[in-house]
Amino acid sequence: MTFEVAEPRLSRFGTPDRSKFPADVEELFVDAEKKQGRVPNYLNSYAHNTETLKRLLTFYHSLWDPNGGTLTIQERELISVVVSHENGCGYCKANHRAGLAAALKDRELAHRIADDHHIIGFGPREQAIVDLAVKLTVNPSHVNDTDVLGLRDHGLTDEQIVEVIEVTSFFNYTNRLTIGIGTRPDEEFFQR
Repeated sequence: MTFEVAEPRLSRFGTPDRSKFPADVEELFVDAEKKQGRVPNYLNSYAHNTETLKRLLTFYHSLWDPNGGTLTIQERELISVVVSHENGCGYCKANHRAGLAAALKDRELAHRIADDHHIIGFGPREQAIVDLAVKLTVNPSHVNDTDVLGLRDHGLTDEQIVEVIEVTSFFNYTNRLTIGIGTRPDEEFFQR
């Protein structure tokens, strides 16, 4: 008996026709090729609607601005990995697992968190962040004052708590977009 799988595809929509891109979107692709030596699959898959791509990137870049925000990059990457795990978004989980590994400077821990964050012995602050991100993802209508305001007891300011909610919400959006489009994880994700 042989083990068979279908030929992988970039997304449900295939590869977009770059000749039809507006100049600003083509510039994104050229920049990606210069910086990474390739165009990531998310750019190709989201570019089937260039306005969707631009809106998403504008929001993403503001959330991931190293000079902006109130949460650490480790906390933002932690939220992105946990939410992506809960939603079953392989692309975002694999991509941000690498980001978490870089932020933590610990590849093994990042992989363990991405594979099953439930068994990680997080510190109290990180656990409170994870708990809110999970509840807001899997059971949002049951989020209550204790879930949200309880983060104050772990040293988070109201501004940081709102950012936890914002990053969680953003990844719930991008996970659903990525899953809906059927974006295949880049091969490079499996090498890091």
